[in-house]
Amino acid sequence: MAKHQLGIIGCGWVAPFHVHALNRLSHRVEVKWVADPEVGRAEEIAAQIHGQAVDALTDYHDGLNRVDSVSILVPHHLHHPITMDALKAGCHVLLEKPFAINLAEADEMIAAAEAADRVLMVAYPHRYRKSTRKFKQLIDSGVYGKLFMLDAMMDEDQRAYISGWLTKKSTLGGGVFFSASPHMLDVMLWIGGEVQSISMVGTHAGLEMEGEDTAVSIIKFKNGIVGSTRHTWFSPKPRTWYTMKAFCEKAILTLTVNPLGDLAEEGHRCPWQSRIEVAGAVDEVLLDTAEGLDFTEEVAHFFDCIDTGIPCQTDGKTVRALMSVLFDAIGKAEAEGAV
Repeated sequence: MAKHQLGIIGCGWVAPFHVHALNRLSHRVEVKWVADPEVGRAEEIAAQIHGQAVDALTDYHDGLNRVDSVSILVPHHLHHPITMDALKAGCHVLLEKPFAINLAEADEMIAAAEAADRVLMVAYPHRYRKSTRKFKQLIDSGVYGKLFMLDAMMDEDQRAYISGWLTKKSTLGGGVFFSASPHMLDVMLWIGGEVQSISMVGTHAGLEMEGEDTAVSIIKFKNGIVGSTRHTWFSPKPRTWYTMKAFCEKAILTLTVNPLGDLAEEGHRCPWQSRIEVAGAVDEVLLDTAEGLDFTEEVAHFFDCIDTGIPCQTDGKTVRALMSVLFDAIGKAEAEGAV
């Protein structure tokens, strides 16, 4: 099978994570170019791609006719116009989260992908991680009895990172709940199923941004499971970056994902620890691994969907449903002055 020809659009903080995955998948994909309005950033990312002569572009339009797929890694308000350009050029699209900043944009992108018969996948990496998949498998196995509650927490200090476009609702799309809490919510909906109702509250703990920097949500799933999320970008002393607990009849399963260094500074080079522990009749560690934010499985799934025609786990319709849940909660909170 011929290698896919790929372009990368956007060379910010998340780009090295994608490059790390693409380097591991070099038997399946050849990166032809990277594009960013700041040529120095494009050149820096191009230099990280192993064993290939990669062009650094300042305008992605100049490369669309040279590739069959693109990774779009740009500020949120640019997702819609760049995705539409790529789909019209006949490219498959792997789009960094969130999908879009409103449902109308999401609907246009879904329709454009269907009309062009192209894959449109949104990058929510946590459900593709081996440790998250193991967590879901343990819940689904029934060994620990029926699941009745999920609880998730993201504890972050983003004071040195939140600036520029991240501070504006018009470019971020909202606050922490819209922008980043879906890392937890996507996994929770994957495990818990359809949502019956959701509410959220938010506050400004201290970051200079228009949207809330701290948010809490409460969820009732149609199957009776309840859930909650807690998320802050203004933690004075983060302990465990990502925690998800599954309360089952016989035991509590806990997934923790924690950077062991400075994630903001080290990026994809940061060391990690991911663990699954069970508290029940016998307490034990079921998984202890160095897996971190490795996007390899996610990116490989994108190419699998292109090659085989299987639906993406985080395709446009799946992520639109997540967006609809988010906007329901945000709308209620805004009407009640709770955010």
